[in-house]
Amino acid sequence: MELIAEKGYLNTTAQEIGIRAGYSRAMVRERFGSKEALLESILQDYEDRIYVQQQLGTPGLQRVLAPILALRDFASEDPRLLRAVLSLNFEALHNEDMLRERVAGWLAQVKDGTCRAVIDGQADGSILGTCDADEFAAEMSATAIGYAYAWVLDPGAVDFEGVLTRWHDRLIARLTRS
Repeated sequence: MELIAEKGYLNTTAQEIGIRAGYSRAMVRERFGSKEALLESILQDYEDRIYVQQQLGTPGLQRVLAPILALRDFASEDPRLLRAVLSLNFEALHNEDMLRERVAGWLAQVKDGTCRAVIDGQADGSILGTCDADEFAAEMSATAIGYAYAWVLDPGAVDFEGVLTRWHDRLIARLTRS
């Protein structure tokens, strides 16, 4: 994963990945079938760690905030891997292939899930009714991307866990006026 973060997905061969991992040149193809399948596995693991499945009946506010806490926990547990995966996501800007489609689809899914959680939170009373769900979901995605970009660009200058904790707390105050 670090090699992909260093060189970029398009500039990294499956053979280089296998060698960097300490295995044979054919390891990626043997284990995953292709470099694209490895990419899919990496992104799916990232998405599963961020988009936490909630129990039926979980308040909307908790569902809105869960990805922020999951991202913060991921940053605490494995910051190098998270920075590498985020770098890979940012590389989608220059990729007209599968990577761009995959990342764009993920962002749309997160935005839709956030929008649904806000609407559900308004219905269950955990979120103020004055919040525009679509606008909030778009703003939340943009804010998360901005914080992630700043951290990936200069990890020493950004206390990512602290930033996410403070953002989480500000959102509680904003969505509940508490």
